[in-house]
Amino acid sequence: MARRTQAQMAQTRQSIIDAATVLFAEHGFANTQIAQIAEQAGIGISAFYGQFRDKEELFLLIVAQMFGEVHSNIVELRRTIRVDSPLETIMAVQRIYDLLFETLARHREITLSVMRSGFATVPALEQLFWEICDAVSEEMTRDFNRAESESGLRIGRPQDLSDAMIGMVLQLGHRMARDGSPTPYQASAVCTKFTFGGLMMYMPSETLKHIAPLLGAFPSDVT
Repeated sequence: MARRTQAQMAQTRQSIIDAATVLFAEHGFANTQIAQIAEQAGIGISAFYGQFRDKEELFLLIVAQMFGEVHSNIVELRRTIRVDSPLETIMAVQRIYDLLFETLARHREITLSVMRSGFATVPALEQLFWEICDAVSEEMTRDFNRAESESGLRIGRPQDLSDAMIGMVLQLGHRMARDGSPTPYQASAVCTKFTFGGLMMYMPSETLKHIAPLLGAFPSDVT
């Protein structure tokens, strides 16, 4: 009996998470009420409070899961990057940007809830948000350090470059979610070009002559 009860509680919890993910994505954090979540999940409000203290706790969990999945996918993509092959590196970077912007666009209202007033509404969100950004930045910094040792890049301060790239994603991601422009594809293409152009500034002169032909690999329709 105890096992069945635990299974039922786990199912109730997952139903709440699934319902809230849909509602937060459609209406945002501020415009979603606990009663709506409970109704969408097919449970009573008391069952909600049996699983979560409040909707803030639930929202934090969903944001952590959303970005945790993105982070896991980025880590997996990083394993495919050959820093000794500039073209493969560029394509891998673009896939990472594709993943980021597609996720932000798919969860538009959650993105806006986080990037607009989320920190004031859910104070714990600020710490979670920057922990996620720091984790991604650390992954990128490790890649840059590896590239310095294996392909001759001379970055000097790879952490600064990683943070600059994340700042670019955050600003474009906010405008994409708020205005619907740029599209995820356009944002990814711009960031890839900007990143590659920036990396060229750190390349030894003897490497640059082999890089210019790779510019044709980029799509040109970013407007």
